[in-house]
Amino acid sequence: MFTRANQLRARSKAILGSVIVASTLVVSLGVAVQPSGALSSSAFCKTIYTWRPQSPPSSFTTASYHKWALAYLPIYEKLASEAPNAATKNILNEIVKILKYYSTAASAKSLEAYALANSKTYQTDAQALAKAIIACA
Repeated sequence: MFTRANQLRARSKAILGSVIVASTLVVSLGVAVQPSGALSSSAFCKTIYTWRPQSPPSSFTTASYHKWALAYLPIYEKLASEAPNAATKNILNEIVKILKYYSTAASAKSLEAYALANSKTYQTDAQALAKAIIACA
């Protein structure tokens, strides 16, 4: 029983970590791409190009995730307000919702459960957001 519980805990930590890294990498992609496309002069693209990502938390504590989420919340709220279309705005609003949850979660266990329950949504959103960022190039 304890082995299964430890495996589930390790899996949920891996999912949570991958979600954080994926979201950081997706927006970092926009920073790495040089502007030249039709959307590159939009406020959304300009925000992407000027943003500098922070490292994900190095420890798995509730306090470290609160701090990390609060640091990212303003940039995602700004991106959502500047989104080039309704689909991108919906995705960014979902990320804002996730960050708000991370910034107020009561325990590491609740963070793990939330990440595990939403992992498929995270992957779909990350792919769609990457397309919007690539459109800035």
